[in-house]
Amino acid sequence: MKNRDLWINLLIGMGLLSIPILTSPDFNSFSEMVRAVGFQRNFLGYLLLLIFYYLNYYWLVPEFYTKKRHVLYISILLVCFVIITYLPDIFFKMQGFSPDPNMPLPKKMEGIPMEPGLEMPKEFKKRQPPLNIFELRDSFLIQFITVTILSMLLRLDNRLKEMQNEKLKAEVNYLKAQINPHFLFNTLNSIYALTLKKSDQAPWAVLRLSEMMRYVVTESHSEKVPLEYEIQYISDYIDLQKLRMGKHTDFEFEVKGNPSKKRIAPIILVNYVENAFKYGINPDEPSKISIFINIDSKGVELTVENKITVKQNDLLENTTEGNKNTKKRLDYFYPNKYRLDIDHRADFYAVKLYIELT
Repeated sequence: MKNRDLWINLLIGMGLLSIPILTSPDFNSFSEMVRAVGFQRNFLGYLLLLIFYYLNYYWLVPEFYTKKRHVLYISILLVCFVIITYLPDIFFKMQGFSPDPNMPLPKKMEGIPMEPGLEMPKEFKKRQPPLNIFELRDSFLIQFITVTILSMLLRLDNRLKEMQNEKLKAEVNYLKAQINPHFLFNTLNSIYALTLKKSDQAPWAVLRLSEMMRYVVTESHSEKVPLEYEIQYISDYIDLQKLRMGKHTDFEFEVKGNPSKKRIAPIILVNYVENAFKYGINPDEPSKISIFINIDSKGVELTVENKITVKQNDLLENTTEGNKNTKKRLDYFYPNKYRLDIDHRADFYAVKLYIELT
């Protein structure tokens, strides 16, 4: 977003400085144009407008307008307007559009009587409208108002987007806090069952749990982690879940491809793996779970399939919230860079998720 704002401000700056060049009557002759006092005055005026644009965008709006110091903000705007309007005239010692008395009159004005003490022919003066739009233009009033509104709107829009991103980040952190304890409870239940049986696998299970908790504590707060860390976390989780598998469980797990040099948002794949074990294992009937991870040059694909061995009402009630949370994180970290397909039937549940990591 910062690069986008920088490019917009650069384009606006180039546009402002090009106006006096493109509107100069001597545009076809660059040497005459740059020597003309009128062009120099206008160019200095637009240069001051550009400086004011950046001043308003980067300092005045965030420091005064957004903090509701409106009186001071308006006072500074008035001072800036006076400087932009009168500094070019003072600098070049010009007085509006009053012509130089020593400058020869155009041929169409020769022979027209002049009023005593005035530089302009009497008849020509009578033809002047009450309000000269060129005087209004040369005061830079219209340009000043346009630049003020433009810089203010762009800055406020940028601030609004920053606030939305901050809110979304807070929501993602909250979702992580919801997800992490869930993994802990599941693995603790498996270890508890081992300790009751006084199984020799209990120390090994504690080690796996330790590795999982290390990953959760040290890596889950990062925006991106190496893909191999995420896959190892899934492998540790699966190893612990195998402890409660019965003889009637048909289980497959396979990883293909090279995860090196790829990074992924942490704990974003595990929800679908976890659901397969929660709702696909039943010690009283045959169960089937298949988990495949395929890594290609652009991203990673997770495919999880399992036979449903719990009541449909329990499945829908418990998986909807977890899937919703995972999808929010996918939308945040990978907007328009992931494909998620869910196939839910009476006794079958399948998820295919592809994430572009390039």
